[in-house]
Amino acid sequence: MKIVEYRGVEGLVYAPVTCDDNENGTGHGYVAGTVKPLAGVAEISKTTNSTDAAHYYDNMPAVVVSSNGDDTITINASAIPLATYAEITGQKYDATTGTLIEGARNPGYFAIGYKTKDTDGNEYYVWRLKGRFGVPDQTNATEDDGTDANGQTLTFTSIMTTHIFENVPGGASRAKAVNVNTGLGLLANKSAFFASVQTPDTIAPANPTPSVSVVPSRAVIEAGEDVTLEAIVVPADAVVTWTSSASTYATVAAGVVHGEAEGSATITASITVGTETYSDTCAVTVNAVSA
Repeated sequence: MKIVEYRGVEGLVYAPVTCDDNENGTGHGYVAGTVKPLAGVAEISKTTNSTDAAHYYDNMPAVVVSSNGDDTITINASAIPLATYAEITGQKYDATTGTLIEGARNPGYFAIGYKTKDTDGNEYYVWRLKGRFGVPDQTNATEDDGTDANGQTLTFTSIMTTHIFENVPGGASRAKAVNVNTGLGLLANKSAFFASVQTPDTIAPANPTPSVSVVPSRAVIEAGEDVTLEAIVVPADAVVTWTSSASTYATVAAGVVHGEAEGSATITASITVGTETYSDTCAVTVNAVSA
């Protein structure tokens, strides 16, 4: 196991969540508005409100029931522009006079996004899909000959969406974090990730190079025996076609090879992506039945 730590955070943005429901059709589902910069960010921390409780049967703790509540996101940021402050806290801003009018709040829901990375150089892009901002803490102090200055502390309460996403087990989602340096996290267009709110159903990986790998690459069985081969394919949803070079000696169906008679055969797994075919093989030796 390689030990790494998180180091660095930047690019804090937000967008209003204008629709979040389970209906399908125009104007329904999960919809977020225009992405805007929020403030300079110094630190982001997360606390998950979770509960684990033992349920007793026959005088013994027999079942532990777990539940995750909301996430509390604490953001140490630079001074927030008054117009942004008013929007995220649900208060009034008069653009004509540049005046923030604090009073009764009518807060909406927002999504927030930001970038972080680890000490191994991996970048992580994060979208938290739904939550509300509290009124930020603010400290003002007299100016002196020192270099002290104060930003603001924001609290964002992150909750699950109402909308059910197709690509999420259980449907609803609270957040999405992507390692953009490895695997399917390698985004097709990293610069567009924060142009709009990315959900589990909209994020697009780079087009992976198609490939097939058959495991194992060699097998020895007796006549009448079976061996199961696995085809590891990219893309993962590609349809695999199995063939045998010598069905007299070995046949194959859905990756299961059956020894027919003493001899050898090459088992091939193939996929077709576009107009190209990709394949890999396993060399199968069939021995006569032991006496």
